[in-house]
Amino acid sequence: MNTRHCARPTTGCCFFLLIALLPASAAYGTEAVLTRKPYLQMGTPDSIVIVWRTQGPSTPVVRWGRSTGDLQTAVDHSKVVTRVSPDHEGDIDLPRLSTAPANTFQYEARITGLSPATTYYYGVHDAQRQLSGGDETHHFATSPPAGQARPLRFWVVGDSGTGESDQARVHAAMIHYTTQSAHPLDLYLHVGDMVYPKGEDHHFQQRFFDVYEPTLRNTICWASMGNHEGATSKGLTGIGPYYDAYVLPAKAEAGGLASGTEAFYAVDYGRVHFICLDSHDLDRRPSGAMAKWLKADLEKTKADWLIAFWHHPPYSKGSHDSDTDSQMTEMRKHIMPILESAGVDLVLTGHSHIYERSMLMNRAYATPTVAENVILDDGDGNPEGDGAYRKSAGLNPNEGTIQIVAGHGGAGLGRKGTMPVMKKVIVEHGSVIVDINDDTLTAVMVDKNRETRDLFSIVKQGQVTPKPIDHPKQLPAYTPPPKAKR
Repeated sequence: MNTRHCARPTTGCCFFLLIALLPASAAYGTEAVLTRKPYLQMGTPDSIVIVWRTQGPSTPVVRWGRSTGDLQTAVDHSKVVTRVSPDHEGDIDLPRLSTAPANTFQYEARITGLSPATTYYYGVHDAQRQLSGGDETHHFATSPPAGQARPLRFWVVGDSGTGESDQARVHAAMIHYTTQSAHPLDLYLHVGDMVYPKGEDHHFQQRFFDVYEPTLRNTICWASMGNHEGATSKGLTGIGPYYDAYVLPAKAEAGGLASGTEAFYAVDYGRVHFICLDSHDLDRRPSGAMAKWLKADLEKTKADWLIAFWHHPPYSKGSHDSDTDSQMTEMRKHIMPILESAGVDLVLTGHSHIYERSMLMNRAYATPTVAENVILDDGDGNPEGDGAYRKSAGLNPNEGTIQIVAGHGGAGLGRKGTMPVMKKVIVEHGSVIVDINDDTLTAVMVDKNRETRDLFSIVKQGQVTPKPIDHPKQLPAYTPPPKAKR
């Protein structure tokens, strides 16, 4: 069982009541040092979770308000979950992190009673001593209520966690794009392999939190576990550095149907329904718990847009081949039929270190993958090119899906061939920015050099009758470059 969801022990409450009366230096003889700066988790229309770490114990306080000059409201200690490193030897029965540097204290402060679609500012403190925040960059926005139409912009990154320059340049390119367009992010989706090589705690700090800190302080990251995180974290138990890092909705806190696990979950943002799955180490078959939950959740959603994300792509011939990789093939064979029958619009994945983007497609479940009679629109989807892809308003079964492989966030790139259903294949580092405004979804791929390399739209209006194309236009076959002579 994931200890994050255990009730706080009575002794722990007494502990906080005691130290709340004293500054940390008086209670423990030394000041706590901030080791992981605050970041946002599990946002809803009326709540948010703010997480940070210190070396050494502190009196955890979050102060928040509608402006930086009015941070007067403080989170009650009863709403702060405290977890400690495995070496903790105190007599207080605090839940443990799976791994962490010695004398680490992780605080997860849940702020409740907020107004929907509203911006707030915050700072984190050790009693009265400010550790971080209190300025214009430390803010969060609550999501709109489920069912309320509202513009949405989110960022998609995969396979990024090297800690090297390409990862940093991809992040900088996103910041440049959103700044130039004067439209900041609302959400951040990571499609896995955020920490190489094995998802260890110290690498999480160096190759995720340190790199993305300017974004994480004001943008919620909804995460899916990759195989590299899976080396040290397990979906079946919900234990490991990945699960230490994220606070994810096992009890439908952010919308949808409760999954009972942080390994897969749903999130509602206005009229958009997000699905996150674990493609790495859980049963992918229709008889498995994940697929059963997925069917039940999708039967209940009343959203206009359906977006799913996980790590292993159903379609790719980048650094991995979905026709030969069992995890990828099983997601195509078992999971895609469930999603397409529910009207899924966009599927976002990583794992294969490349950018690949499909045509509007449906029912491509065969192995090997073919394009004949599974493509509904073989154009480029660009409103200024072949035109946007068209679907009926709302969610309707089997009207077409766009697949994006965004495994080009920083790791070494690779390509094995050309997947027949793809419209764009780009071997360059970058990321994807998606905008949804009423009946239109627009996505761009921005590379590490700040160039827009791909753009497509989906427009959902009226009634559209999809028709598979017998012989769709396809990209030319891939010819590997000649190997350099020694």
